[in-house]
Amino acid sequence: MKYEGKLFIDDKDAVLEYGVFIEQYGLGGLIQMPSFKKLTSTEWPEENGSEVDLLSPVLDTKQFQLKFCILNVRYANDLFSDLADGAYHTFRFTELGKTYTLRMLQNGSFTQCIEKGKMTLTFADDFPTVPTQDVSELDTSDVRQIGYSIDDVEFYEFGSFVLKGTDENIQKAANVRENLKIDVSTLAGLKYDASEVRFKTKDVTLKLLIDAPSITEFWKRWNALFAVLMQPEERVFYYRALNAEYDCYYKSNSVSKFEILRSGKVWCEFNVVLTFTNWNAETSWMLLATEDFNWVITEDSEDPARILVRPKSGISLLISEDGAFIITETDDNKIYLNNA
Repeated sequence: MKYEGKLFIDDKDAVLEYGVFIEQYGLGGLIQMPSFKKLTSTEWPEENGSEVDLLSPVLDTKQFQLKFCILNVRYANDLFSDLADGAYHTFRFTELGKTYTLRMLQNGSFTQCIEKGKMTLTFADDFPTVPTQDVSELDTSDVRQIGYSIDDVEFYEFGSFVLKGTDENIQKAANVRENLKIDVSTLAGLKYDASEVRFKTKDVTLKLLIDAPSITEFWKRWNALFAVLMQPEERVFYYRALNAEYDCYYKSNSVSKFEILRSGKVWCEFNVVLTFTNWNAETSWMLLATEDFNWVITEDSEDPARILVRPKSGISLLISEDGAFIITETDDNKIYLNNA
């Protein structure tokens, strides 16, 4: 396999000058997107989640590791010597079609076997930018995966596909936010404000895949997705399985597998973490309506309410919008439909 011509450090071929090259699958950390710098948020007692200042989010410095294979350990110190000459150095990755200005942070590991070896270096990219790419310009596949969208754009339209494990992350409930409590050392237990239950924000990990025919098309798809995710203000994530929308914002990205095949195709498995800012328990219900689509409402003339059909535990109960059960006129029996 030819290793020359793939990585240039300050315009020097890394193999010819230092005898090093990036090991297989070693570029994932390089392409992953940074997180935002710390965002200001406020929790309101009467609301779920939190209110986050997303007017002008700013990307943070990205730190990542590059794993090198060493063809001749005698030349490894030459690389350290050159990287120590000034903080910033130019790294050009021809396979990616990208050039980065990086700063070396630390040497994570170094192993040697006679003349060959491996080492892991940690770098920082101090110059992150929000990508720009119009989703309409993408050459996406004919595969249609409906049910996951961000700002009304299905993920397949970015050339990204949702993988197994995402549904469980979405449907997992958020943690409960504790109300006021009083704990007295001389009394057993404690006193807790049980008036209502509120939920915290929830981080949801989307497990995604981009399978692109070329590195050029990969960057278009990658940039189009993050160009939407990293915009100011909250985004809206739609999940069809629950027919629910969630206000959210981008939190972080990690790449679990990145490979450029000999054919030129790119396979990239990655995670995107979204923070749902006002998660609430979702349920499924229907409204009763007449044939001409007028709502069926309760007989209470002062405050009429629509009647809901709410599936629960094998039966569907009729309730009003305020949560009160619809009962028969002769007694207090609830009215229900058998779902069996």
